[in-house]
This record gives sequence, C-alpha cells and structure tokens, in this order.
Amino acid sequence: MKNKDHLLILCLSLVSLTISFGQQNFTHSYYPSLSKQVRIINEFGFSLSDDYSNLNNLEDPKIDQWLKAQDSLAEEYFSKNDLLQDYQEKFEEYQNRENGTISMIKVNEERNYFYIKYDHISGTDKLYFKKNLSADEVELFDPGNYDDITEVTYLEPSFDGDKIAIGYQSDENFSSRVRIFDVKNKKFYSEVITNINPSFGGIEWLPDSSGFIYLYFPVVDQNKPDYKKNSYSVLHTLGNIPAKKMKVFGNSNTVNIPADFYPKVKIGSSQDKYIIGYSATSNDYYDAYFAKVSDIVSGNANWIPFFNVEQKVYTTEGEVRGEEFIFRQGNNTGNQISRIQFHSPNFNNPEVLAEGTKENPITQFNVTKDHIYYSKSKLGVEVSLWEIDKEKNITKLKTPFVPGYVTFFGGSVKTNHIGIELDGWISNHTRFIIAEDKNLQKEGLKTETFYPEFENLIAEQIMVEGHDGVEVPLSLIYDPNLLNSQNEVFIYVYGAYGESLSPFFYPIILDWAAQGGILAFPHVRGGGEKGKEWHIQGQKTLKHNSWRDLISCTEALIDKGFTKRGLISLYTYSAGGITAGMAVNERPDLFSSYIAEVPRLNPLGLESSATASSTSYLEYGTVKDSLEFAGLVKMDPYFNLNSENKYPPTLILPASQDDRIPLWDSGKYIAKLQSISGEETPILMDIDYRYGHEGQGNDETVMLYSKIFSFARSNMRQYH
Repeated sequence: MKNKDHLLILCLSLVSLTISFGQQNFTHSYYPSLSKQVRIINEFGFSLSDDYSNLNNLEDPKIDQWLKAQDSLAEEYFSKNDLLQDYQEKFEEYQNRENGTISMIKVNEERNYFYIKYDHISGTDKLYFKKNLSADEVELFDPGNYDDITEVTYLEPSFDGDKIAIGYQSDENFSSRVRIFDVKNKKFYSEVITNINPSFGGIEWLPDSSGFIYLYFPVVDQNKPDYKKNSYSVLHTLGNIPAKKMKVFGNSNTVNIPADFYPKVKIGSSQDKYIIGYSATSNDYYDAYFAKVSDIVSGNANWIPFFNVEQKVYTTEGEVRGEEFIFRQGNNTGNQISRIQFHSPNFNNPEVLAEGTKENPITQFNVTKDHIYYSKSKLGVEVSLWEIDKEKNITKLKTPFVPGYVTFFGGSVKTNHIGIELDGWISNHTRFIIAEDKNLQKEGLKTETFYPEFENLIAEQIMVEGHDGVEVPLSLIYDPNLLNSQNEVFIYVYGAYGESLSPFFYPIILDWAAQGGILAFPHVRGGGEKGKEWHIQGQKTLKHNSWRDLISCTEALIDKGFTKRGLISLYTYSAGGITAGMAVNERPDLFSSYIAEVPRLNPLGLESSATASSTSYLEYGTVKDSLEFAGLVKMDPYFNLNSENKYPPTLILPASQDDRIPLWDSGKYIAKLQSISGEETPILMDIDYRYGHEGQGNDETVMLYSKIFSFARSNMRQYH
C-alpha cells in the first residue's frame, strides 16, 4: 500500500456536537480554485462533458500549483486531527513489535536462503544469506554503504546460489535498476540493468546461472507515446555491458505479439532444457511459445507455438518436469491441474490430475521432483492443501489452522523440498516446511510475534443476496463481546482482474475490530472468489455487478443489525476505485466516508489516453467498440458524479509517481466533487510525491494508515 503526507481541518457535527479538531466550513470557495476547461466528447451517440480536461496537462505550472495546493489542504486537515497521532503511536508499536523484521525471503532450489532484515542499530534494511536453514546467518549487503541504493525492492537468487539480483528504484517513475551481487566475494558485478520493471517481468536466470533473461522496455518516459510499449525479452550474460544485451523474444517475423502485450519468458529450474515465452496481458490466459535453452544462448532462437488463449492455460504457472508440462487450466465447471507430454502436446484433451469447482477452485500449485502440491480456496477465504504423488494419488494435508491464503516457496523439480506460508484473517502468517511424512513443520526463520489484542476476534463469512438474486460472499471480523447495532464498520472492497480478496493478517487493520468496530470484506463480482465466471461477471459491460454487489452487502450490514447508517466507512485501492466510486455515486447515503488509495476514477478518460495501462482494456473495455464504450461511460465515477447527490466526506490518496494511473485521474474527480459538495463535507486529495503505485517503507505505511483510519473514524455519524 501507499503513503501520503498532507492535511485540512474537519468540522464534524453530530447534530450540534463539534469534535476537537476545530471548526471549519468546506465551501466551494475554500478549496483551491481551478478554472474549468470543458471538452465535449461525442462518440457512439454519447455527448459527455469533460469539465476539467485541463488537468490532463500535468506539465502546466498552474495545474502543478493547484495539485500542490490540494495536498497542502490535506496536510492542514490532518495536522488538526487529534486522532492521527493516537493512531500513529499505536501503529508504530505494532510495526516495532516485530524486532529484526525479516522480509522478501527467497529460497532457491539449493535451499539457500536470502532475505532482508531490518537492523535497528543502523536503521537500514540489510541483505542476509544462509547456506541452508540451519546454517549461520551471513550479512551480504548494507544499502547504507551505497549512495545510489536507498531501498531494496526486488531480490532473485541464481539457481546455484552464487549470485543474486538486487533491484532498487531509479530516477524514472516506471523503471527500476538491477545489479548482480557476487555472494562468495561480497561485491557487485559492474553492470547495472535499466529499463526493467520486475512487476511486469523480473530476472529469469539461465539454468547454469551464467546470465539471465529479462523484459526490456525501450521507452520508460510517461510523456512519450510509446511508453511501456514494444517491450521484448533480452539475454544478458554476466560480465558483459548491458548494451550487449541480445533480443531473444518479442514481436518478430515468426512471433506475433501486439505492441502493448508483454513478451516475457520463464525458466523454472536448473534442469530446464526449454524456455517458455509468453505473450502476457492483464488477462488470465496467454499465448505461449517454447525454444531450446541452447538455441537461445547461441543466438539462434527458434520459437515454436505451444498453446493459445483459447486453451485456457493460466498465465505463466506451468512447470516443465522432464518431458512433461504440468499446468493449471480453466474448464466449464471450474478449473483443473493438467499434464501433457512436452513433445506431443494436446492442450484440448490433456491428462487431468485434479479438479476444482467454481466455488472451490484450485488457486495455486507447485511441482517438485516426485510430487505436485496445490491449494483450493472455498469462496476465496477457506483454503485446503493437497498433494498428488507419483501414482496420481491425491492426499489432503492437515494444516494447523484453516488458512485463508497460501503460497508455496522453494519448490523445484530438482528436489522434493518445498515450503508453504499460511495466512488468515486472524491467524498470523506462518511459514512451514512440508516434511516427507506430509506433516507441516515450522520453518523457524522468523521469530513469532504475538498479538493478544486480537484473541477475542472471530472471522465469519455470510452470504448476501445481490441485486439480481445471486449470492455474494461477505467476510466479517469483529469481537462478539462488543457486537451491537452501533458498531462502526470499515469496508474494504476491490473486485477486479479476477483477484480474490483473500484473508491476510495485518495488525494495523485488525485494530479497528479490536476497538469494537467491524471489518467487512465484500467479495464482489470482478474478483475470483467463485472462479473465472465470477471475474467475467464483473468485467466490461457487466461491471455494474461489482458496485451493486457492494451496495447489497452494505445494505445487508444495516438490515441484519450489525450497524446503522452513518457508521460505515468505505475504503478501496487501485482498480477498486471503480467499484467503490460508483457505489458512492449510486448510494452516497450509505457511507459515512469514502477513502480511495491510488484509485482508478476516470476509466473512460484513461482508456482514451495515450498513457492507458497497456492491456487494461481487456478488463474494462475499449473505447473503439460501441458496446464497450458504453460500458466505460456507465462505470466511470468521474463522469457519473451527480450535482443532486449529497456526497460523504472523501479522501483520495493518489501517487505522483504512479506508472499505471496518472495523477490527473484523481485530480479531475476531486475537482468536480469539490465543485458540487456542500458545506462541512471535507473533500480532500492527499498526494504521495515520493512513491508510485505500490511499495513503501514502514514509516510511510504507518502514516498512511493513520490518515486512513483517523479520517474514517472522524467522520462517523448517525443519520436521524
């Protein structure tokens, strides 16, 4: 999540009660002034008024000044919000409770451990190494000794464990820098890799660890028309200068990859003889090709078509094991784990090893030398763990608690060693090794941290009837001893890209429930809680199901006596801005406040712009199609703001360095909302001028959530 440092005063009147932040009316004249520059959009029979089209020009000094004034206004508000400091102190204590916090743990197939650990003495995050889990810890690298590396954001060790790629932020918004560290000699190789973004495609080490392949972006400047487009995968051999990189996969005479797709590759183990190349998008299914490793290294790449999107092979999850290819695949009733012979592939009629249903789909899998492990997630929150042996026997593994989320680590077709991390709404994330007897043994690398504050909390999932009769899962966390109809509710919603809102243990968020509130997580359509179809039902022209599911869940909280109107704060992140923003547009009366972090609020504008997020049209629709254009109009929170509505207090938290959603997206929404809002309703935009769409330090995270929760709680009020 993100951070922002800013403020303004809020007068909260509960009837005649004034909270201690001071008295201030939020009238139109109070907000920074900005002249309208109206642009009329006439397309496919629509006539739309883009009232603040001038905000698209972020290079305009007047626009820059207006944005900074908005940020200062938010700064003023939070400087006078007494709750902010209380939250800060509490959240810092939660963060500091995990002394020597370990993060970014990477385990390669040699069972070498690499991880970042915070050093409280030096105040820096250092890189450490263990030859194996029981070996002594060795400090490898301290960013404090380097002027250009302030924060490590990415790690990828080689298969042999002798090298590790270390990523960190560069001066460009989108591109990172990656350097290769020599583990034995504790020094960097000379080369510095640029024009790379590990979120889109990181380092893929060659099987012999002599070099690697990565996704190269020729244009990383957001102001240029080919920004993020025409990328291709390149081979870099250790010791060479980056300029000698060799293009190995991308659009060519033999491989057809559109300019806005991402031609990235995967190498699964040191035993791989083949490299899989993917035409990657924001969709679940890709086209794929394969080539011999030896041909790639010699400069004679011969890419052979492997599978296509119609064969429903999930993303880059497939694993090569000897002469077989094991993969997750969609089907008419849910999904399955399938297997084909590499040199006689039949993706339309593969060998099926395990199956998942729409409401209990297979969500992850990992392949070892003799086994296949996979997880299923019932309605997005109840995970079960399974093993397939050599004879294709399936065994359910026993877990110490019912997890809500699982991730595998350290698995490789070279060995049978594999680990797993389990997480839940109220169960702290814990790492285990799967032993030969199928039992889970605690890994023990990280010291367990206890939070007695949350011992009384329970998590449950209820089903809510949606606007069209479809049942929508709604997860709730609360203390049953404090439950009554006056509970303050904090809703977190997403609902996009088929991503399930899976359970996660996070003390800063759980604190809301520990203080007597209710945490609510609606699993709306657009997510993946009920499989691929659940995602499709919240895409493009069906996107309205996402926000109407949210409205149904919010109404159910009131109808079932969990809370009352005026005690419900709505929070979202990124693509969830469409779901939440449109719910607020249609039912502003339901929410006491609306908070959105790096949100997408003007999807029609973004899909029309040169800075569109490449393949995001696959999720939302394209402006080139009349039906999908109509869908974009219908789902656009900015264009659907209504001057007749009484909107709740609103806090928008964009990032100036965001490579996916430009600052004007939030700016236009705030400008229009401020122009129609009434008195005593704070409409604020708190801009993060340091970070991008994701990733920040502990201090920034504490400040961010202190603002989010102080804003939410400050604006609780009951309607009479």
